[in-house]
Amino acid sequence: MAPTLSRRGWGAAALCWLVLALVQGPGLTVADTKHDLTANPWGFLQQALSPWTDVFPLGQLQNQAYGYLFPHGLFFAVLDPLPDWLVQRLWWALLLFLAFAGVVKLLEATRVGSRGSRIVAAVLFALSPRILTTLGAISSEAWTIALVPWVMLPVVRVLQLPGRPSARRLAVAASGSAVAVLCLGAVNAVATLAAVVPAVLWWLAQGVFATGQDARLRRRTAWRFAAWWVPGGVLACFWWIGPLLTLGRYSPPFTDYIESAGITSYWFGLGEVLRGTTSWTAFLSSERQAGYALATEAVFMAATLVVALAGLAGLAGARLGARRGADGARRVLPPFAGTWLLMLGVGVAIFGLAGAPFSPVAESVQSFLDGAGAPLRNLHKFDALIHLPMVVGVAHLLGGVSAPSPFTREGLRDAWAHPEKNPAVVTSLVTIIVAGVATAPAWTGRLVPEDGFRSVPSYWQDAADWLNDEENGAADTRTMILPEARFARQTWGNTRDEPAQALLDVPWVVRDAVPLVPPEAIRSLDGITREFSPVNAQGRNPALADALLQQGVGMVLVRTDLTQVADTPGARGVLTTLTDSAAAEGFTEVASFGDDDVRIFRVDGSGDGGATGPRVVDEDDLEVTAGGAEVLPRLAAADAAAGRTPRDRILTQDVPSDANSGSGDDPVTVTDTPALREHNYGTVTGATSDILAADDERWTRNPVRDYPAGVHEDDMTQVRETGGRITASSSASDPTSLGGADAASGISAAVDGVGETAWRPGTGSPINQWLSVELDQPRSQMSLTAQASGGPLRVQATTYLGEETVASTTMVIPGYREDSSRLLLPQGQADRVELRILGAWGSAGISQAQLTEVDTGEDVTPRRDIVVPSPGGVHQAPGRWVLGQEINEFELRRVITVAEDTEVTVNSDRCAAGAGTVSLIDGESVSCGQRVTLSAGEHEVRSRDRWISLTTPEYAAAAEAEAADADGDRVILTATTVNEGRQASVDGTELESVTVNGWQQGWRVPADSGVAALSDEELLESLEVEFTATDTHQRWLAAGLAGALALLLAFAIALVGLRRGGGGRPDDPVDACDPDDPADLVAPDATGAETVVTSTKTGAVGRVLGGAVTLALAAGIAGLPGAVTALVTVGVLVGAPALRRALEKKSTSSPLPLRALWRVTEPVSLAMLLGGLGSILMVRGPWGSGNYGNYAGHSWAPELLFIGCLTAVVYAVVVRRRGGD
Repeated sequence: MAPTLSRRGWGAAALCWLVLALVQGPGLTVADTKHDLTANPWGFLQQALSPWTDVFPLGQLQNQAYGYLFPHGLFFAVLDPLPDWLVQRLWWALLLFLAFAGVVKLLEATRVGSRGSRIVAAVLFALSPRILTTLGAISSEAWTIALVPWVMLPVVRVLQLPGRPSARRLAVAASGSAVAVLCLGAVNAVATLAAVVPAVLWWLAQGVFATGQDARLRRRTAWRFAAWWVPGGVLACFWWIGPLLTLGRYSPPFTDYIESAGITSYWFGLGEVLRGTTSWTAFLSSERQAGYALATEAVFMAATLVVALAGLAGLAGARLGARRGADGARRVLPPFAGTWLLMLGVGVAIFGLAGAPFSPVAESVQSFLDGAGAPLRNLHKFDALIHLPMVVGVAHLLGGVSAPSPFTREGLRDAWAHPEKNPAVVTSLVTIIVAGVATAPAWTGRLVPEDGFRSVPSYWQDAADWLNDEENGAADTRTMILPEARFARQTWGNTRDEPAQALLDVPWVVRDAVPLVPPEAIRSLDGITREFSPVNAQGRNPALADALLQQGVGMVLVRTDLTQVADTPGARGVLTTLTDSAAAEGFTEVASFGDDDVRIFRVDGSGDGGATGPRVVDEDDLEVTAGGAEVLPRLAAADAAAGRTPRDRILTQDVPSDANSGSGDDPVTVTDTPALREHNYGTVTGATSDILAADDERWTRNPVRDYPAGVHEDDMTQVRETGGRITASSSASDPTSLGGADAASGISAAVDGVGETAWRPGTGSPINQWLSVELDQPRSQMSLTAQASGGPLRVQATTYLGEETVASTTMVIPGYREDSSRLLLPQGQADRVELRILGAWGSAGISQAQLTEVDTGEDVTPRRDIVVPSPGGVHQAPGRWVLGQEINEFELRRVITVAEDTEVTVNSDRCAAGAGTVSLIDGESVSCGQRVTLSAGEHEVRSRDRWISLTTPEYAAAAEAEAADADGDRVILTATTVNEGRQASVDGTELESVTVNGWQQGWRVPADSGVAALSDEELLESLEVEFTATDTHQRWLAAGLAGALALLLAFAIALVGLRRGGGGRPDDPVDACDPDDPADLVAPDATGAETVVTSTKTGAVGRVLGGAVTLALAAGIAGLPGAVTALVTVGVLVGAPALRRALEKKSTSSPLPLRALWRVTEPVSLAMLLGGLGSILMVRGPWGSGNYGNYAGHSWAPELLFIGCLTAVVYAVVVRRRGGD
């Protein structure tokens, strides 16, 4: 077989790909994968050599940083002297060329297509939707797709070798494939695994389970090859397997707080799967211009669906331009069609069973992906299983087209100037147009994501240099970057990672999308950032500086160059807090860079020995607190208001079960945290709902509602429903609400008795939104008293008894500041009342919804009380309650429980300003400093202050008393996150780990230990802290490097030996034909027409197995309708020929309609008809077109049509194998 491209052709192809990459945003660096790769690649690679870093936010285990060591990071590091944007484009060009060349070589090895059709197929693969979507934004994922053909190629070649291949040839093939696996890197282990799966499937189908006359020989070859291949693969992957195991062993469960399987598989309808748009980010982020266009624009949807149908037609045996054989056949299956179909089927199964909109098993699969299978959650990484068979089909379909060259005078004059006279030219033109549209995002310059940048402004480097300077003291503390941002998207460009990340050598922290730290540390970080939010910008926390120091923060960097969007607040609130509030006294501005683009503030007190380094505290000085780590700033404020220095704390959930940690028998501080809320992990502001009841509906799809706090949900502060329950279609307090959750607009607000709060519907039109009040028992006659929060509302009030409608009426609810409206509901037994909004004037909301039984006058409205649980796990009694609303509820409402009659003193954040009445306790007004006696039992506390404290005399006395002795246990405390991989020792004595302040790493120094006699200073001087897996990590990397070098050396030696021994080149064409492949092979007959060579070993068993698998897959994707569709399709394909033969026995000629019917019921024609109809329906409703409810990808019709299409393709390959349909 002649090669597809000559050396000059390969050079031209490489140049074309280079030019294509260079025209994408020339001069602009974009946020591709990691900012460090362009900003500081050598420093990034150096950091990857250690699993733990104290520099990154709060101290953390690095997430697969080692995976960048080769080849991604090394490529950028070696080319670091070049301009950043140019290095990116060179990487893209290399990736695109390798994807293109790999497919060309693979098609040559499998004898699919002609020279021209192979080039078209290779271009379609290199510019497939998967690569176009990921190339500019996360090219590490596109890289693994590009190398799939190279991993497969040696496997394909070796299993076609005739006879018994030599061990040397097997070694060359195995090591060649293993080298390709080595080049995959390990930025994402699942992406690397996904890139190997096609090769494994080929090895199984063509080797282990080979059929035919030489099947036994091929099976032996497969196992002999595996004996080389598996060790080679181990050497290729060894360098990252150990670090990955370390990551899995010690990493916090961050997969619970990122995208859920429900999101990653949401767009797995068959139409999207077949055309290759399975990456969920493309549907949600317009930043990825190419991917977003492919996902949402009808013209690209149409073009990619046409490509997919062309691929399916080719796999089913269609060949444009092919001449009919002696038996009239046009359909000729591509070589190895059965194996390509197997690969496609596995891909369809992976995507369809996990996320098809009507799959009966999708929920179970998604539960697995959100649990034990979380690393596999982003199944779009398996796209090659779909797209590689598709482009093989395209190459085969176009393989018979032979158009004259347009670059010759005759071809241009006689054929291309008059395409109507040459069908091959017409086919070529259509191919060029379809391929051009399908790949248009590339050649129109949309591969680059939005907001590229020329360079990072110099003021960022200046600020980093200032902080890195030891004389400025930032090395001894941690710098907090504010305001928080999900991703770093600045007015001058989008880096995604923080610009300071690649520049800082000192510890820093920022609240971004998902900090890779324990969830308790994230809660603490959220508690700090809320103190700087615009809502709290007036700074009622004069102890904010102390709270920051307690968290290890001694410097605050305020950036004003962030792009302000819904989930990224501006810097105004932060600057107000630091310069013009009660908290400002604790901060001093020490540096400014640019036009005040970056300002640095020192936290007063951070110069006294630093805030991040280890310090020693007496364990008895640790206050036992029932709460979450987010409450620490509030407690610091409450301590300061009482005239005390904020204390370090040990939370009740962190108290060892066999020890009495903390301040002996001192009373416990009780807070209303953690509370049962729902968190939107996709944003960092307005991400948390109001406080919920346990059975309230969830709106996010993640495995956990909120960042865990080490407390069971039953022991959290939550809503207790009595008298019934209240539900709603949505609410503005839902964490998924556009613009963020408003905790004062949940369903509780409709019945809380506060006029300023109200239930407000969620995002979108309020029309047809509803609020439902369900009673615990039926009532015969009720009245409804209601009031709207904004303008008047017209609502439909409907009463129900169970699921039966009792009656319905319409009413107008007056607006806010008007008298409430009372409506007598229709008479009849009812246990539920639904209020559905029919019309709204202005903002829509219901601030009051009260049901009264007419006969008795009893208020039967269900209550939603927010109950604070009593502390568990400790023997001390509550001595102080500190309740608050950092997430603004407008009015705090809590129910606390007192075990016995208790006297408390009232304090709040407004007391220092001379406020009078600050709260209500059981409906009675109380003022600052007032002493109130609480009887045993429950008490309701209401306040509009940010926090309120109720302190017993016992707690006050214990807080003022000094420690009786200084000879008790001590704790060495660091402001870095707890991790069981961290180990500390003093003079060889290993210390026990303890968690302080909810997330900080501490080590206990027992009073009876051998080092107890050391002073605090001596303890710190003798302290040795290490991450236990560091040595293993580094040794494993070293061993992996040695293994990789050994693999490369073995490949080189085997290759040289093969050439010297006369074995030829590994890519020399194989002369032997493979007649016993499960698919049919093409061979020319005496007339030059193509006929079919068919295996004699495939029979009824293979057909039955193929049919059963297809039926099961159809049922798994769309349940009973899917199975029925598959059966009907097979019935048509089987029945139509039988009917045709029966009719032809009665008549020698068939009328034109019948001939058209017979043509349509051929497998390829039927597949294209069904697929074409499905494609038309898809194009009519792309994602984002008008109302999202119009999205066709979640409709029954296209899903079933594509099932029928795929069934017909399977039938064509497995059942009707011969030409002459």
